[in-house]
Amino acid sequence: MEKTQSLEARRPKSRLERYRSSFLVFNVLNSFSFMLLSGNIPALFALDLGATGTYIGILGSLNFVTFVFMPLGRYAIRRRPIIKVFGWSWMFRYWGMIPALAAPFLARAGMPAWGLVLLMAGSLLFNVWRGIGLIGNNPLLGMLAGERERGAFLSNVQIASSISAIVTSAATMFILGAWSGDLIYGALMGIGILSGSLGSAILLGMPEPEAYRPPVGSSFTAIVREAWADPRLRRFFKVFAPLSFSAGTARTFIVTHARVLYGQNAGLVMAYSVAFNLGAVAVGYLSRKLMDRLGSKPLYVVFTAVAALAMIPAALSPGLAPGIRTISFLAFLNFIVGVGIAGEENAGQTYFFSIVKPEQMVDLAVIYYLIYGIGGALGSAAGGVFLDALSAFGTEPATSYRLLYVFTFAITAAAAAGAFKLTAPGSASVLESLGVLFSMRDLKAIGLLERLQKSGSPADEIRFIRRLGGYGASVAERELLPYLSSPRFEVRMEALRALENLERLSPKALQAITQEIERNPYTTAYVAARILGKRGWKEGLPALRAALAADDYMLRGAAVTALTALRDEASLPAIEALVEATDNPRLMINAASAIEQFGRAASVPVLVSVLKRKEPPSYAFDEIVLALAGILGGLRGFYSLYSTYAQDSREALQALFDTLDEATPPPGLDQGRLTAFKNALTAFVVDGTNGAVVARTIGDSGFIDIGVAMVLAEAALDDDLAAHGGFRFFLAACAVEAADTRRILPEG
Repeated sequence: MEKTQSLEARRPKSRLERYRSSFLVFNVLNSFSFMLLSGNIPALFALDLGATGTYIGILGSLNFVTFVFMPLGRYAIRRRPIIKVFGWSWMFRYWGMIPALAAPFLARAGMPAWGLVLLMAGSLLFNVWRGIGLIGNNPLLGMLAGERERGAFLSNVQIASSISAIVTSAATMFILGAWSGDLIYGALMGIGILSGSLGSAILLGMPEPEAYRPPVGSSFTAIVREAWADPRLRRFFKVFAPLSFSAGTARTFIVTHARVLYGQNAGLVMAYSVAFNLGAVAVGYLSRKLMDRLGSKPLYVVFTAVAALAMIPAALSPGLAPGIRTISFLAFLNFIVGVGIAGEENAGQTYFFSIVKPEQMVDLAVIYYLIYGIGGALGSAAGGVFLDALSAFGTEPATSYRLLYVFTFAITAAAAAGAFKLTAPGSASVLESLGVLFSMRDLKAIGLLERLQKSGSPADEIRFIRRLGGYGASVAERELLPYLSSPRFEVRMEALRALENLERLSPKALQAITQEIERNPYTTAYVAARILGKRGWKEGLPALRAALAADDYMLRGAAVTALTALRDEASLPAIEALVEATDNPRLMINAASAIEQFGRAASVPVLVSVLKRKEPPSYAFDEIVLALAGILGGLRGFYSLYSTYAQDSREALQALFDTLDEATPPPGLDQGRLTAFKNALTAFVVDGTNGAVVARTIGDSGFIDIGVAMVLAEAALDDDLAAHGGFRFFLAACAVEAADTRRILPEG
């Protein structure tokens, strides 16, 4: 626990946050009621009453047929507030289930068929009113989600629903495991009606989403036609429709799968429902962390692929003896199906919100839910008819279910392939998203990002940003960029350093870093220039070239290094002028190193002229000497020799002469001339005498071009240049290279 409470923790909740909290409470109650009045409980009750596969399929399809009634809701909100239509329709949907409470009593009276009729009638009323009220769901969600942290909020809604479903499933699992009978089902449905009514009362207290109301006098057809012109929307629905069909099949028959194929009792079936919703919670938790950072499109692809893969073990449905292996298999199957379906639906809805204008939301929500409902209803009903048809032909139930899930897999896999074609600028790629999902480092970084978002003091921001920089996770980029505008220098600096450590930077990030060069000289501009050079950002060349004339010497030095990394040949004359003119040792070193990396022999006179200064700092002097050696090709390990020279000049000379001795001289070479040459070089390095021998040897060299050779030969005779021992050692090395290359020693 932190020693100091952050400002964010002490800040009172905003109005929007209070409404979000109330909506989450409503969502918990709504999910609790829905679990008791739709799905497993009615399906299990119907099976106990002797329902066929077709009845179960039709009953399950009502959960999707509900969306057909959304146009009635669209008509209702023309003259009534959206929230009133939403809330009262929700209230009536729960009251519509009241007739179904008589079903247990009819079953006990020996009329189970009439019980099934009332159950179907109640479920129909439940879903008709649900469809009318759903017209307000997306506008309210869109208003509460806002633009910032949209994916996180929608994921929180899903997590709340799934946790409520888990608790409900677990409770009903124990209840149905301990008691059985028609009255138990009736009692559970009664509790669902009461809790749903309470949730509807909370819903009626929500604010009116006015921004999402269709314009007065607007035409539903005209708005849909206008939106349909967007190719992104058309491509989305081409993926969304088959996924709704396959999800409708999977949701309905994953319940009866365990009961029919493996003979699991009602309590265990509810336990598998817990596993299903645990999968939804897990994917909701991941989505909350990742959706706003990676984008909805790549996660839509990933979770759709997971949903397809989840169909494979269902299609295999191995024959297992009753026991722990069967329970483990069915729990795993329900878990991964929950991950896939909940993940694809959450990502799909987030993507839908991102491509739809607020004023189009109500009308397009009708299309969204109609496609979802018709697809799901067809998937559920067709699945039931399919199973009954195979049964009529004498097919074993296990084979029928396997074939059902084979078809479901094929449809979902095809939709996953189509999801690749969706466009979402600014989103990560699918491969990047998979990398994040399977990277503990990236997931830890995301955890830090969540804490960073909640921090309210510079000290907290600096601490979290610094830790993020250590992870180097690219997923942090989007959250780090706003901190470049912080009024606090340390925060900006840590944000830049963290960005520098990321594996990848987007063009948007590099553009923001480029602006930092102009915006913050003397502080963070030099770090920004360094990053541009490391990342090869050629679009930053104008800013870097302009920085060569800045008063900020650290920025100028970083710009020199960056321009060199970018191989900007056009900047070389300015860098050469800088090394000649500057008195700043750091700039001198930066410029000399840059000139070396360009490697142009024409730059040698510039570097030599700098050495004519009377008292250059020794460390700057050394850099220039090494830059000269680098331009000349390194002189067979001159850096190592020069490092030795800095410690012991005699040892360095001996090592230099060893390179001369190792070369095999021509037959008949006068050993005396070789000794004299070594003595001349020794004297030149020690006190500057015998410069003529060095000059003559370099002048006759064949390992460098004639112009450079003449410049270095003249330098050997220049008293100002000969005053520097390190440079004399460099010239001696050049003479040795020349003699070794030509295999001829100078006369005298």
